[in-house]
Amino acid sequence: MAENRLFAFVNHYQNNSDWYSLNQIQIQMIIEENEFDKQIDDLLNKEKTARLANNLVETLKVTKQIARLCFDTKQYSKFNELIVSLSKKRGQPKKAQIELVQMAMIELKTLPINQKLEMIDAIMKVCEKKIYLEVEYARCVLMLTQYKEDDNQIADAAKILQEVQVETYGSMDKREKLEFILYHMKIMIKKLDYVRLFIISKKIEPKNIEEDNIADLKIIYYSFLVIYYRHENNYQETAHAYSKILESLHKNRQLETTKVDFNFKIDYNTVLENYALYTILSQYSEEKQKQLQSIATTYKYGLEALPNLQQLIQAFLGTELISTEPQTHNIQAAEIFDESIENNQQRYKDFRRQLIHHNLRIFQIYYDSVYLNRITELIAISTEELEEEICIMMDQKLLKCKIDRIQGIVDYQLKKNENDVLQEWGDNVNKVLNLIDLTSNLIKREEELFL
Repeated sequence: MAENRLFAFVNHYQNNSDWYSLNQIQIQMIIEENEFDKQIDDLLNKEKTARLANNLVETLKVTKQIARLCFDTKQYSKFNELIVSLSKKRGQPKKAQIELVQMAMIELKTLPINQKLEMIDAIMKVCEKKIYLEVEYARCVLMLTQYKEDDNQIADAAKILQEVQVETYGSMDKREKLEFILYHMKIMIKKLDYVRLFIISKKIEPKNIEEDNIADLKIIYYSFLVIYYRHENNYQETAHAYSKILESLHKNRQLETTKVDFNFKIDYNTVLENYALYTILSQYSEEKQKQLQSIATTYKYGLEALPNLQQLIQAFLGTELISTEPQTHNIQAAEIFDESIENNQQRYKDFRRQLIHHNLRIFQIYYDSVYLNRITELIAISTEELEEEICIMMDQKLLKCKIDRIQGIVDYQLKKNENDVLQEWGDNVNKVLNLIDLTSNLIKREEELFL
């Protein structure tokens, strides 16, 4: 009686046009009657007949039945063998391979970790070097590396990801592709491989992440760039990355909930503060001054919540001397000086250096020459440090002067070459001629009025 019932539902199983899930009683009967191997052999024979006859519909039906039978009876090891062997069969349709892989991807979600890893390995063997299965291959790689990451095998995870070039996958969704690359960047940060991190970051074109529906990914991308440039002490690029994050937050404050690894804060005020301070830390240039002016105007209302920072920005935009002691500006609590972030001491020193450099530029505006001891008195630094900073600024072409150590004088009036002298003479002549022309016009106007 049991054999008749088994024959009846197996016959229905094999002739059903769609997948057919067995109930628990039927599954138990197959196991007890040792029918699994027999049914698989029968289905494999049917698959071979249909495949060689180029009967796509029948081939698809039978391959689905093979997969479903393995899943229902929990014969996952057998399925792993079959999916690899079936994919290598001569004349196996692409559609059949795709269907098998997609069924396996769905089943993966229900498996315990060991069986999941075995099935992932089998799926990757089937998908490898096949364009029509490149997306599934990438997803398997991602799942495998996530397991490696959870197991703290970061080097292995990085090695696996290195083999996949999702930027060349035309069939992958844009968001999924970006998420994959960002995950790769995350692994490189965990591995502390900053060279590869920078190389991988170039796979994303900034213009391709400006859409509003992927604004959260834009924030994550630039957050990872902040980590890279912060490690390299590249203040200008760090500020630029923060400006892009702030740009998105300024449009949509809800993006503050975006989750970024490595305890990276996406709070609006924190991002604004970091953007401004990294701009201040960068080397002096006209571009830097324009950027500070832009911050002061564009984020005027945001800066009202950060009065100390607002005053500091105005000080750097002004033409007055400012204190060279960082603590007097009350920004010690800023995130950039946090001890938990690498190179915080270096940033503190560079901040003080920018305060000194600002003051030295101000002296150049108001003095032709000035005593060294007068400068040290006004900005409260030692003579040795002053000479060192002047030399640094001269080397960076931020200051034109010379130091007379015997007299203890900084001379801003350097000897000019012939071209500079001629240019200055020409400019002065033009000024005189313009004044003569203006005066002549005014005299004629007065004469006409009296006449």
